[in-house]
Formats: sequence, C-alpha cells, structure tokens
Amino acid sequence: MTDDDARPLPTGAPGVQLFPAPFEQVVAGLRAGIAALAADEPFHRLAVAPVIARRTLEQAGYVAAFPQLLGTVHSYQGTPAQWARLAPLVPDGGDWHREQRIGDLVLLPAACYPVHASLAGRELAEPVRFAVEAACFRQELTAETGRLRSFRMAELVTAGTERHCLAWRERWLGRVGDWLAGLGLRPAVEVADDPFFGRSARLYQAAQRMQQLKFELRVELGPGLVQAVASANIHKDHFGEAFGFTAEGAPGQTACTAFGLERIALALLHAHGPRPSQWPDGLRGELGLDR
Repeated sequence: MTDDDARPLPTGAPGVQLFPAPFEQVVAGLRAGIAALAADEPFHRLAVAPVIARRTLEQAGYVAAFPQLLGTVHSYQGTPAQWARLAPLVPDGGDWHREQRIGDLVLLPAACYPVHASLAGRELAEPVRFAVEAACFRQELTAETGRLRSFRMAELVTAGTERHCLAWRERWLGRVGDWLAGLGLRPAVEVADDPFFGRSARLYQAAQRMQQLKFELRVELGPGLVQAVASANIHKDHFGEAFGFTAEGAPGQTACTAFGLERIALALLHAHGPRPSQWPDGLRGELGLDR
C-alpha cells in the first residue's frame, strides 16, 4: 500500500475498517460539499454523540422496526468482590460477561433521532432545520463493500408542516442527485421499502412504496455491487406524534436527507481509482483535495 492509496484496511471485526489519510481527505471534501449545498438554508448545526437514550429509540419505533440492527450497551453493575468470581474467565475468553445488564443507552443507528427527540413538546411557529453528523452503528449481517457496522452519517433534517416537508424533500432529492452526478457517479433514484416505523414491517414496506416516503440514491461501489449512498425521506407525522411537537396546531411532520460518507467515498474510489492524487483535476478541485 502506497502513501496515496485511499483504500480502507480491514480489522479483526467484519464491517469495521481503518481509513488512511487519503480516504479521510475525501471524506472531508464530501463534508464540505454537503455544507456548501446547505449554505442557502438556515440550518442549526449540532454535534451528535454516538449513543442515544434507549427510551428515545423505543419511543421513535426503531426498536420495534429494526431489532436485528440495534446495538445495545451492557455493563457490569456488580461489586468488585462479585467481579472476582468472573475475572478468571477473561484470559481464556470465557463467559465473563454473563452478569452484564442492559443500560439506559444504545448505539446510535442514525444521526437524526436525537434531533427529533429535541423537539419534544414544542409548537413550531416556522420550519426548523438541523445539520448533523454522527458515528453510527448497525449490526449488519454481511460485510460486503460498503456494508459497514460502524459508519459516519451526515443528515439534514427539517420539521414543520406537511406542505413544507414535502416541498423540502422534493427539492433535496434533485439537489443531491445533481451533486452526486457532478462527482462522476451515476445515481439511480429508487423508492425504498425498509420501514421507518415500529409496527408490521411487511405492512409498512407496502405503505412506503405506495406513499413514496423514502427515496434512495444508489450507485455502484464495486463490479455489480450497487448500494444506497444517500436518501431523501418523509416521515409524515410519525415523530411529531412520538415526541409531541406540533406545527400549525397539528402533529409536526419531518423530512431528512441522509448521506453515507464512507459509502460515497467508496463509490468514488470505484469510479475513479484508489489514488485520489490521480483523479481528474475538476473532481479534485470540487473536493478541495489540492488545498
């Protein structure tokens, strides 16, 4: 591996990778590009922790909808004297964790959930907008390229009336598609069918397709391997109902645009080669790689 090779390195855990400096430079360029796209709207920027209150995800419906993806935080809550019985199990990889208990935190699965919870009880006199980024976790079952368990997600989130959220999502769907195309990728827009809400997955998959609640922008990350790298979503009044915020006297509605930073970077490596130093000048300039 050379100094300008941006390809991630594997670790002992599937879906968890090490990212060399050239890869991180590409991610920084993507982050700056997203900020530039959002410069004409009054987004409040928030730093989001990699963990979230378990109760928040229970309220949001994530636990019911995606139990297989959720990473929970367990810890040992006994005394040092009680631990003395379990400590000898550690060196040989024994069942030292058998007395751990689930805590009040879980690993954050998407950057927007703390934002929705922060609106609890508010009446939104006008639309609100937030720009967030977070390290997220999902217990993916495969470790194909781009299918990371630990990954970074940037999101633009808005809340307000149905009219506002529908128009906002439509505008951002086109804007993100144009941006990805400008990076030399070829995004295909598809209606997604993974459920937002915590009831019957099959029921909500059908509902999402009919209502077109979630659009994914999918590109190639490897030969024959196409994955979603961004999405534009309408949640209707799901989070307004869950967290009790309103707009114009009705339950507030929300929309978001999400960017998988590692996935977009991996798509760029596939499209343009593993060495960003050899990418076309226009692309390097767009990502700020010559600075």
